[in-house]
Amino acid sequence: MRGGVALRLAGVAVVALLAVVVPGVLGTGPTRGERVTASFAAGATPSAEGLRALLPMKLPDPPPAPRFLIGRVNRPIDTSAGVVEPTTPLGSPTWVLVLRHHGDQARALVPSLPHAAPVRLDLRGMTLHWTRISVSIDLSQRRLAIHNGRRLVGTFRVAVGSPSTPTPTGRFFVTDRLTFPAGSVYGTFALGLAAHQTHLPGGWSGGDQIAIHGTDVPSSIGHAASLGCIRAAPDALVLLRRLVPLGAPVVIRV
Repeated sequence: MRGGVALRLAGVAVVALLAVVVPGVLGTGPTRGERVTASFAAGATPSAEGLRALLPMKLPDPPPAPRFLIGRVNRPIDTSAGVVEPTTPLGSPTWVLVLRHHGDQARALVPSLPHAAPVRLDLRGMTLHWTRISVSIDLSQRRLAIHNGRRLVGTFRVAVGSPSTPTPTGRFFVTDRLTFPAGSVYGTFALGLAAHQTHLPGGWSGGDQIAIHGTDVPSSIGHAASLGCIRAAPDALVLLRRLVPLGAPVVIRV
């Protein structure tokens, strides 16, 4: 498949790169968590709210701005955009991008169709982590940039969607980190994004998830040549693989 969109499940190895944050210890006062613990001892079944009370939010110390809060989904979460499962369809741990939060209540981007959707989210029970890594893609310039905070780490020419199958624009995040064997049409590595192609040609039998990946047609780099995915050269893939975690923000603009 040379169209450059939609990663297939077969033969894909998933690599997850993020730290685990250990939940903190409950305080010693007469908290709701202690009442739930007592109900366990009495043999009662705690409510879902009570279970969440046993998993207080543990937010690591923030690095200097700009920074982005990301969270791992450790259990199915029912949201206004549907149920968010702990594992993506491609087998990666599900991480989401937190847009803003007040205490343990947040507004976050979660995987949805056709693209990532902002929803209200309870952060309790989630693994939380800060990243300063972000990716931006300029479709008109056909260029991808990687930032660490305000510092530009690297910028690369890429191939983008053709006029009939354009790359979607907006704010997304990384849903999957995927590796491929030598000789793959996707190169050696890909970042799956929380974006989908809604303009696929008739008869297309592949999937619709947008990704940043390599290519076996290097002459396409710098052109509007794909079915919507971003095709990158090997040197860009090396840096993307080294730096960009699950949940990291990706902005695509014209």
